[in-house]
Amino acid sequence: MKFGLALSGGGLRGAAHIGVLKALEEENLCPSFISGTSSGSIVAALYSCGYSPKEIEEIALNFKKNTYDPDITGILISIFRLIIGKEPLINGIIKGNKLEKTLKKLTKCRKIKDSKIPTAITAVDINDGKTIYFVSNKKGLTNDKKNKYIDNVEIYKAIRVSIAIPVVFQSRNISGLNLLDGGLTDSLPTSVLKLMGAERVIGVNLGYSGQRRNEVDNFIEVGGQSIKIMEYQITSLKNTDSDAIINPHIYDVGLTDFDRIPECIQRGYRAAKDNIYKIKKAVFK
Repeated sequence: MKFGLALSGGGLRGAAHIGVLKALEEENLCPSFISGTSSGSIVAALYSCGYSPKEIEEIALNFKKNTYDPDITGILISIFRLIIGKEPLINGIIKGNKLEKTLKKLTKCRKIKDSKIPTAITAVDINDGKTIYFVSNKKGLTNDKKNKYIDNVEIYKAIRVSIAIPVVFQSRNISGLNLLDGGLTDSLPTSVLKLMGAERVIGVNLGYSGQRRNEVDNFIEVGGQSIKIMEYQITSLKNTDSDAIINPHIYDVGLTDFDRIPECIQRGYRAAKDNIYKIKKAVFK
């Protein structure tokens, strides 16, 4: 049975998706379709490029804080402009150029339509709120008032805009569109996989789900948590079109907890193993 795997956003918590893939591989359950939003788009894209779960794990474990490049000059200029009563000139703290360069190297500039399996990565057009799906094949997918499908783009560029958490990361222009984090409109991209031909879809939701967090004590965490609360409300109102959803409940890991990446991978692995009967029942029903 061909099934799709949808990976939600979640900042550093996205490392849990690697553990899920490792657990599925051990059970000979390899997704034939994959999608991702925000941090989930990184794992989805690397998997679709042919990296094994183990190789993706090695990449994650070697991820460095200095991959983030704050726009110091832009921040200082914007503060000065605010003081004199003018609008700031930047729309995000982190430029994202270093991370984009890393993603470009890892994906070897491959275009999304050259993915080894059908793939979808989400973003949102900040000017009109339309969900943008970067897909490996647009066949059977029709643009409408809420959604647009694009296949002629390098996969690293699709990831770059999908991870652009508002205010934290600067937006990026692709195909004439000003794009940000896809989690704003589709934090768990399951439906698009059904449209692309997946008979069954398993969703891995790392998002906030109503738990209390006491560590929201800086502007990055406040911004990130605000987005997660919004995504939670949107997701709860939508029909996710999934046959099973796994939630490793990693809400307690912050956006800057780099030292907890190994823990996230393990918790994702454990969640998949604990729910393997549920997953198999959904895939083979």
